[in-house]
Amino acid sequence: MATVENGKLIDPEVEVKLYTSIEHGALTSVASIVLHRTDSSSATGTLSAYEGGKTTGAHFLIDKLGKIYQTARVDQVCWHVGILVARCQAESNCDPQELKTITALLHEKGLSFSTRAKNLSRHEVAKTYPQRYPANSDSLGIEVVGKYVAADKAFELPTPEQLKSVKYLVDILVAQFKLNLLSDVYAHGAIARKEVSEGAQLLQSLLTGAKP
Repeated sequence: MATVENGKLIDPEVEVKLYTSIEHGALTSVASIVLHRTDSSSATGTLSAYEGGKTTGAHFLIDKLGKIYQTARVDQVCWHVGILVARCQAESNCDPQELKTITALLHEKGLSFSTRAKNLSRHEVAKTYPQRYPANSDSLGIEVVGKYVAADKAFELPTPEQLKSVKYLVDILVAQFKLNLLSDVYAHGAIARKEVSEGAQLLQSLLTGAKP
C-alpha cells in the first residue's frame, strides 16, 4: 500500500526524482488534482528543464511507457495551474452580482487582455475551492508526456501504458487525500487559459474507463 513520508510517495511503481526548482513553499491541503500534457515527445526534455532550474512544473510526470516519476513533494506548492478562468461563468451558474464583477474585470478599458485575464484569475483565487477551480495553493499536478497536434487541435493520444499509470496514480492520490474522483480531478484545459483540449483525453479515460 502506498504511503507518504516527508512529502514523498512511497510506492514500488513511483520513482522519486525531486527537483527543488519547482517547489515553492508548503502545500498545506490537497483539494484536487489537475491533469496536464507536456507538449513534448519524451520525458527527457521536461526532466532536463527541471534540472536546469525551470520554476514551473508539476508534482508527477508519466512517460510514454507509463513510468511514473515524482518530481516534487506532495506537501509543496508547484506552479502548474496558471491563469484561472471563472468557474461560475464557465459553468453558467454565477449569481447576478458575481457575473457583473467578472464581466467588469474581463472588459476593463485601457488594459491588455493578458492583464484583464490575470486580474480575473486573482479574483478567482481569492475564493475557496470548490467555488473556484483548483489553484496552485490546493492542488497536485500530473504531467503526461504528449505532443500537441495543431492540425487536430488536440494532443496526441496517450498510450495504453500512460492511461494505466494515470489511473494507478490518481487512485492512490484520491485515497491518500480523501478526494472524489468524479468532482476533484480536472483537465487543465478546462480550468485555465491553456489549450482547451489539454488533459481532456486523460480525464475522459479516468471517468469512463474507456480509451479516448
